[in-house]
Amino acid sequence: SRSEVDDRVQGHQMGADDYIIKPFEPKELVAKIESQLERSRRIHSEIIRLMQQSPPTAPEVAAPIPMTLPLTPAEEKVFWEVIQGFTNKQIGDRLFVSPRTVQTHLSNILSKLQLESRSQLIRYAFERGYRPPVAEKTEE
Repeated sequence: SRSEVDDRVQGHQMGADDYIIKPFEPKELVAKIESQLERSRRIHSEIIRLMQQSPPTAPEVAAPIPMTLPLTPAEEKVFWEVIQGFTNKQIGDRLFVSPRTVQTHLSNILSKLQLESRSQLIRYAFERGYRPPVAEKTEE
């Protein structure tokens, strides 16, 4: 029905990567979860690769301090976690908030920075010289 489509569209606009229609087979759920985990791993690996790259113009580009983000302290914490490739669930666990709270902060961040997606946010951050604070990196 129309409201179901609207619900799915709204879910995607809020950052959902996928949805599953009930009733569903457990096998399908497992396949979707494995697919999302693999996607997360690829994104995280790409972010690490980008962070380790040293472009020829790095000294000139990296020398100025990036502009202060127009974000609340809570949104800024989520910003740094997102650009490191963490999922909403992982961010929630790391910041001791619910994934829904993380999604709300992420939606606010995207709105304030006039971006539409998580990947655009990551690109925005790296193109403007934002790098996660060293103190927030953890060994896992």
